[in-house]
Parts: sequence; structure tokens; C-alpha cells
Amino acid sequence: MDAEPLADGELAALFAPVSDARRITLAVSGGADSLALLDAVDRWRRLSGDAPEAVVLTVDHRLRESATGEAERVVAIARERGLAARLLTWQGPHPAADIEGAARRARYRLLVGETRLLLATHLLVAHHRDDQAETFLMRLRRGSGVFGLAAMRSAVRAGDITILRPFLDLPRTRLAATAAAAGLVPVEDVMNADPRFERARLRRIMPLLAAEGFGPEAIVAAAGRMALAADAIDHAVDRLVAEAVGIDALAVASIAAEDFAGAPEAVRRRFLVRLLAAIGGGDYPPPRARLAALEGAMLAAREGARFKRTLAGSVIERRAGRFLAYRESGRAGLPAIALPGGYSGTWDHRFRVVAPRRGLDGLSLGPLGESGRRALGLTVEGTPAAALAALPAIRQGERIVAVPSVGQGSLVATAHGVTVTPILGERLAEPRRFPDLTD
Repeated sequence: MDAEPLADGELAALFAPVSDARRITLAVSGGADSLALLDAVDRWRRLSGDAPEAVVLTVDHRLRESATGEAERVVAIARERGLAARLLTWQGPHPAADIEGAARRARYRLLVGETRLLLATHLLVAHHRDDQAETFLMRLRRGSGVFGLAAMRSAVRAGDITILRPFLDLPRTRLAATAAAAGLVPVEDVMNADPRFERARLRRIMPLLAAEGFGPEAIVAAAGRMALAADAIDHAVDRLVAEAVGIDALAVASIAAEDFAGAPEAVRRRFLVRLLAAIGGGDYPPPRARLAALEGAMLAAREGARFKRTLAGSVIERRAGRFLAYRESGRAGLPAIALPGGYSGTWDHRFRVVAPRRGLDGLSLGPLGESGRRALGLTVEGTPAAALAALPAIRQGERIVAVPSVGQGSLVATAHGVTVTPILGERLAEPRRFPDLTD
């Protein structure tokens, strides 16, 4: 059974989560796993007669001389089957260190970005049971906690896109058999066997682990139990957020110090991870030692004593029995973007921005800044000046024409029709299990 190709009768259940979608995208690299995904989706669509439109996406990372030709071959295979296909290229300089991680981030930014441009709702990827086991072991080696050891989830949100892994319970051998049965010859990526890369080294020892009873099925079962524990902790964090956290229109979070201190350690740590990600926008949690140091300092903070800490692009300070958490400008500063007609997106992860299609010539959106705050004489009782300086401001050239969050220049903002809405509460309420690809 573990070496049989996917039968037609299995496909409806595998792709049920996207049966009502209007358009989906498929990440296809040219390896056996992703070619099996292409074949399975193609067969499912033909059998269903009412399946969503599917667009094949392939990425040329420009890491090997043959990469471009391999990506072009994927496009050709898709089009031979009547599927639309697009080739995406990782442009710009490639880092010398952690090329695996950099390539992964670049790949997903391209794939999710193109999925969004196509107005598709789901991006399907071909991760399988063996990938899941390897991910668990890689994270175990790094000393990951419950959330890391929960490994990959079958469906995760990346902004307004859902990344779906329909094959996560299937072994690699079944996908290889599916590609072979379809007459599709996979590309063999030499990096998969290169001992310089961690995943390649793991694949060499997996048969030894399986011989001792630590096969992929057992490892994946452990990851599943970790996922249950992680979900339980997140549920407790949800309650803490609902009972102890307030978020205002200035994207400042206020946390009851007593409630924070009274929560179990695992809940406090996860809460801080979610809070820092929501405010600072980082793709990954800060190092465990720094997170533990922040938690310890917050627990030791005394009423009336000055307390102020920064971590992961966020500032946390204590005032009158509560912790205030807000955005740190940082050495790199906050982003400034042009406001073209019809713009819709996020600014600095914390604000949703929607602009009308006309009448925006010369307008930009960027941080108010301390100099801008002082020029306006802007103060809000109970809000740190640095939090106000991190608010978005609309400028025409160098002149500030609106600070929508506090109503400064509201007539101008209304005339131009630009709306700026804080979304920090949404980000804190929805646990992120994937690098932030919302911009």
C-alpha cells in the first residue's frame, strides 16, 4: 500500500478543503512529490467537473545552472495538460549563509505573492509524511519547544491565503509511484543528497532510525501529540488575551500585570511570542534566552519603578499596574510607501490601508516620527510619545497632511478617501504558524 499510486477514488477526500474555491495555485518544483500533486489535482478536476481553476507555479531559485530549464519543463508539463502555469524567479543577490532558509523564504514570498495577484484563495504544496518526520527531527535537534515540535500543519494562514498540504499523511513512496504511473519523470535535485545541508544528512540516517522503531509514522504521531498540546496552550492564551489585554486605535496593547503574572509559564511565553510577532512583525520568535529574560524582568517589575524593555521590534513598559506594548522604530526605521490609486495592503504589519483609485498624486504613507510628532505638538494622555511617533502619517511631499489614527488632518484624509485601520488585535488573536507574508 505504501508504494501504490494515488487512486482516483482517493482524490475527492484529499482535495475536499478546496472543493468550493474559485481558483487555487499549485507549487510544483519538478520533483516527484510536486509532480504527483500536479497529476492528482489534474485528475481530480477532470473527474469532478466542478473543481476550481488551478494555476501551476514554479520557482527558479537560480541556485543551479540547470534550474531555469527545470522550471521551464514544469511549465511545459502543466500546459500540455491544459493547466495555466507561471514561472517565478528569485531575483537579486543570494546570501552566502543559510541558503536553505533564505531560499525557502524567497520561494514562499514568490508563491504566496503570485497566489494573491491571481486572486486565488489556496496555495497547495506537496509536503508529505517523510517531510514531516524530518522537520520534527530538525527542530528537536535545535531544542524547539512544543510549538516547534508540532511541526507542519495541514493548513496554515499566510495573510489572506491558506497554504494547504493535502499529502501530509502520505508517505513519499506513494507520491513517487503516482508520478511514475502518470509517466512524469522527476528532476533529481542534487542538493537533496548534498551532505552540507541538514535535511540531506537526516535522510541518510532515517533508515537507521526506522530499523530501531523510529520510523516516519512514529515520529509524525509524536508531532501530532505536540500539536494537540500546542493548541491547548494557544487556547489558554486566547483566554488571557480576552480577559487581560486591551488594544486601542493607536495600536498600543495594554496588559494587566497581575493577570500576566498569574498565568502558567507556558502560557506567558506563548503570549509574549504572539504579542511580539503582532507588534514587531518578525517571522520567527526571538531566541528563547531573550524571551525568558523579558518574561523574568516583567515578573520582577515593581509598581512605581521605571520599567522599559525592547525586543523583536517592540517596546514594553509598565504604567499603573499594566504593561504597555507598542512598536519600536528601531535603527532601520519604519517603512514608507507610495499611495498609488487603488492601493490595498498593510503598513508595518499593524495597519490595513485602503486608498481610492483616483486623487492621490504625490501622497505617501510612512511613520510620523518624533520630529513630526513634535511639529504637530501631538500628545495623547497615557500613551508614550514613542508610540505616537510610530503611527502612520500621510504626507504630500515632505508635508504631513494627515495622521488618521488620531484625527490630525482628518478633513484632508477624508477628502482623499484613504482609510487606515489598526489590525493589531486581529494579529494577536490569530496565532501565526508561518512567516508573515501579508505585505
